[in-house]
Amino acid sequence: MFELSMIFGVVLIVLYWQASMRAKELAVRAASQESQRCEVQLLDQTVHQLKISLSRDQNKQWRVWREFQFEYTDDGESRFKGRVTMLGSRVLRIAMETFNPVIH
Repeated sequence: MFELSMIFGVVLIVLYWQASMRAKELAVRAASQESQRCEVQLLDQTVHQLKISLSRDQNKQWRVWREFQFEYTDDGESRFKGRVTMLGSRVLRIAMETFNPVIH
C-alpha cells in the first residue's frame, strides 16, 4: 500500500510540474507579445512566479491562479517591472509600470 501511495504522490508532483511549466511558457509568451506591442524590450526573456492560489473561474470551477513578474526596458538602461496574472491557462491581466494595464 505504501508503494502505491508513493507512486500516486510522484504522479501528482509530475502533473503539477508540467502544469507549472506550461503556465510559465504562456506567461512568457504574453509578456513578450505585450512588450513588442508597447515597443519595449523584455529582459532575460523570462518571468518568475510571485503568487499562486486557487480561485473560481466564470463557470464556478476551481482553477489555479498565478501571478508572474518580468522586467523590461524602454531605453536599454532603465529596468521596469511588469506582471502577468493568469487563471488556469487564461491570461487575465498584464500590467507594466510605465503603461496602463491590459485586461483580457
